[in-house]
Amino acid sequence: MSAPLPPTPISARRADLDWLRVALFAGLIFYHEGLLYEPGRRVVSVLLLATHPWRMSLLFLISGAATRFMADRASTLKLTADRSVRLLLPLVFAAVVLVPIQAYFALVEGAAYTGGYVDFLKDYFADPTARPIPGQLPVYGHLWFVFYLWAYTMALSAGLALKPGWFRRGQALLERLGGMNLLIWPYAVLCVLRLTAYPAFGMTLTFFDDWYNHLVSAGMFVLGFLAARSPVFWSQVAKVRWAALVLALAGFALYSAFGLQYAAQPEIAEPAHPGMGVFYEMERWGAVVAVLGFGYRHLARAPASPGYLNGGVFTWYIVHEPVMLAAWHWLKRLRLNDGLEAGLVAVITLSICLLAYEAARRVGWLGVALGQRRLEWGRLGWARPEWARLGWRRGRRPAAQSRPGGAEPEPSAASAS
Repeated sequence: MSAPLPPTPISARRADLDWLRVALFAGLIFYHEGLLYEPGRRVVSVLLLATHPWRMSLLFLISGAATRFMADRASTLKLTADRSVRLLLPLVFAAVVLVPIQAYFALVEGAAYTGGYVDFLKDYFADPTARPIPGQLPVYGHLWFVFYLWAYTMALSAGLALKPGWFRRGQALLERLGGMNLLIWPYAVLCVLRLTAYPAFGMTLTFFDDWYNHLVSAGMFVLGFLAARSPVFWSQVAKVRWAALVLALAGFALYSAFGLQYAAQPEIAEPAHPGMGVFYEMERWGAVVAVLGFGYRHLARAPASPGYLNGGVFTWYIVHEPVMLAAWHWLKRLRLNDGLEAGLVAVITLSICLLAYEAARRVGWLGVALGQRRLEWGRLGWARPEWARLGWRRGRRPAAQSRPGGAEPEPSAASAS
């Protein structure tokens, strides 16, 4: 098993990435609520477009950075095993218990389904793909990010084991992009992908045919891995943050304007006018660099990381969508004003997410299922299997005090999406 990449001076405690991760996941909850109220509301569509092009790209980049910190202190085998347990167990739990709930309510509201929940479950588990469900993905639902993150981590671990020199050369190449080159060249690559791969493949979020999304998201993940410990990269993003912000705002304005011009949501109009994609990528890359640059400038030396919030975002992410759709379904019966209804949906969703997080911090098996704990065999009442004691000692850190809820301290959080 290959040795970890040699560390560079950037600290493994990155308060800026922790705060950005919390903000991104909080924004994701409100983004998903916005989708409920988007149909027929042009203003809501424009507001959603303010974060849609770059939010998930930035999450993949931050996850790649966190994976670098993990890889520096563990063997590739331990990295593979740890990420598999911490990502796949919550994913399986959600696919069996939570995703069917959101699929049911989406079907009731979006396709006028009149059957009961038990009848729906029988059909759903017989074949999750048999019945199209508006706005929902079969099997992993809104947790597609978790599965993609696991797959990218497995591929990266294999690369670390077989060709670690590639990553050192990749970091060196990245550090040669100084000044405006850091804005121009990645933006050019994204434009090429948008103009070629996007028309060919689109974005399916079904993994095996989602080639355009893989090229962009896996690229962001690897970029975060290469940049995590590069002082040169972080100093450069801080220097160009204002130019990047201007680029992002210009891209957002131009992409939205073309959508208004063609009397359609921009992403609906884009297939007929593919040149619009250059403005989409202008917003994406400009916003990624601007957020990283301002975050590094103002948050990297924050007196504290958002420990409680950072520890909870994975659980909140897992739980929020089924809770949100259930709350929306039941509140619609009251025929409330849309603004009041949306506010109540948000309050109910956040409250249930908070309760789920507190429960996951205290109940061992639920903590594993909701991403708050490692799989601790003794605490679950099981005998620790032989394979769990073998082969993963190399690179182990000294024992450290756990976060509240038992989640191990991590530099930013590749544990979720």
